[in-house]
Amino acid sequence: MNKKKINMVVAIMVTITILTVGVIRITQIKNNYQANKLTLESCVDNGGTAVVGQKYFWSLTSAACEEN
Repeated sequence: MNKKKINMVVAIMVTITILTVGVIRITQIKNNYQANKLTLESCVDNGGTAVVGQKYFWSLTSAACEEN
């Protein structure tokens, strides 16, 4: 294979990898949002204080409930 074909195959593989990681991350964020939403809504309905936190820059948020 010549150099142009090798570069094209590498570019396609890198693009597919980036898109795959992006789709997986978006799915994780969506699932985390739905879980946090249920937790926070039930917390507020029961008279608690909803607390949202994030441990690291790239981590997903976590939801907790502090009872009054």
